[in-house]
Amino acid sequence: MTELIEHETMAARVERAIKRDILDGLLSPGDRLRVAELSTRYGVSHIPVREALRQLEGDRLVVIDPHKGAVLRGVTPKFVRDMHDTRAALELLLVRQAAENVTEQAAARLSELAQAYEAAAARNDAAAMVMGNIELHRAIAVLADNPVAADIMEQGWELVVSIRRRYGFGPSRVATIIEQHRALVAAIGAGDAAAAVEIAMKHCCDARDDLLMRMSEEIAGSEDRGV
Repeated sequence: MTELIEHETMAARVERAIKRDILDGLLSPGDRLRVAELSTRYGVSHIPVREALRQLEGDRLVVIDPHKGAVLRGVTPKFVRDMHDTRAALELLLVRQAAENVTEQAAARLSELAQAYEAAAARNDAAAMVMGNIELHRAIAVLADNPVAADIMEQGWELVVSIRRRYGFGPSRVATIIEQHRALVAAIGAGDAAAAVEIAMKHCCDARDDLLMRMSEEIAGSEDRGV
């Protein structure tokens, strides 16, 4: 039993390491995930790597073909749109519940996280901005106390974050994010569920449209270059 628990823990560690590498841009959508290479990379045997890949397949991050092996799921504009729209539906539920559950301490914590994102943006620290945004939205989900919705919302999101890091933001988008974060945190802190839902909807739609625009511009640029 002890060996089984240790083995499961090792697979979970590999899974977290792969997700971290996706967020950091070290693994990109469409990359082949070879068991031998991952074993060397993370310093583990093949077995926990295979188990981690199966779990990632369940999380919609990896596609496993019996003949070709594991591949990090590709990202298309439709995938990005579907992910944002699905996440928006869940996020509206979570921000409403967060506003209903808010305490003075929780509101202060959300404000701290929003300020941390602003500080990262001010120094143009892309990695810190990514993690700061994730931490703020996860803190809202924790406050909502709806782990079912929170877990579903996270599935496959690392791929969208990876694509966002690749394409960046459109003009003035970061400034808009900061304004929307401030407004969202203020609405939740005031317990104003209706306002929080309205702000969150705009926040999610703007994020979706901005990323799709950036992807479209990149595709058009590649075609112009004959790539």
